[in-house]
Amino acid sequence: MDVPKLKYSRQMRVYLRRIYVKTVEENVEAKSGELASMAGVKMPTAVEVIKKLEEKGLVCKKPWGPVSLTEKGLEEAKKIVYRHRIIETFLSKYLDLDEEEACCEASLIEDVDDKVVYAMCTKLGHPCECIHGRAIPHIPHVGERD
Repeated sequence: MDVPKLKYSRQMRVYLRRIYVKTVEENVEAKSGELASMAGVKMPTAVEVIKKLEEKGLVCKKPWGPVSLTEKGLEEAKKIVYRHRIIETFLSKYLDLDEEEACCEASLIEDVDDKVVYAMCTKLGHPCECIHGRAIPHIPHVGERD
């Protein structure tokens, strides 16, 4: 499974990453209001982004219910989380950015070319955890088998 160029807006990537953290890593429901608060936006903006994610088949949401990742959404979220965590870890380790700054900057440059992310991962020694101590999902590199 190669990590294709990201085809989602920065905002959509942030929501997919946060939904992944909530539902997969923390094993709790992802609620629209919490997602809006985490993203620093008002509820109508969050609803609009969630609707776009639904239209792409990445999440499902019942009225007044939590947001969950579809199978396709889970796969895409893993790729996004992988890229983000590799980049933030690289920025922290090699550019001495603190955790918060590395995380913010990683969000801005997540759409760099795959070979850059792979090179960062290789330079880091294929880490299992990011700077926050969270697991980095394994995404096979080009030429690597699943």
